[in-house]
Amino acid sequence: MEKDLEGKREEALAFLIGHETGVLATASMLGESHARLVYYTCDDAFNVYFLTLKNTRKVADLAANPRAAFVVSEAEVPRTLQMEGVVDDLTDTATIDPLVSDFIKRLMSHTKFGIPLARFDSSAVRFYRIKPTWLRWGDFTFGDSTESVLTKLHPQE
Repeated sequence: MEKDLEGKREEALAFLIGHETGVLATASMLGESHARLVYYTCDDAFNVYFLTLKNTRKVADLAANPRAAFVVSEAEVPRTLQMEGVVDDLTDTATIDPLVSDFIKRLMSHTKFGIPLARFDSSAVRFYRIKPTWLRWGDFTFGDSTESVLTKLHPQE
């Protein structure tokens, strides 16, 4: 049975909300590509939020070029969400944002290891948002054609 676009959008958002790590890809000022795994949270508009340290290649890359790609996938069920977008530094407003405090609280609840950033000086932490300009949901569990498994979703304002 073919799902309508709104149904696929809801399924993709639930998938994004249901995961906590994704791969962030950026490009340096010299055009070198960099990809790394980041912990993230998101909102209902598919905006993705992540934390990093201020002296990382991510920060340098985003200062030179605020465009990035982001992918979340899982091995158990063949599904993936891919996005491209513009990244904004929200560090100056992050301390008053409930999304940030909920995100940090959730990450700190990992009882075995916590998160890598918990081991660093909090003054060195930066908070970013990826606002998607392009989204594609891939659900390879059913379907018999490219059009039935890959769906371009339009970001909502």
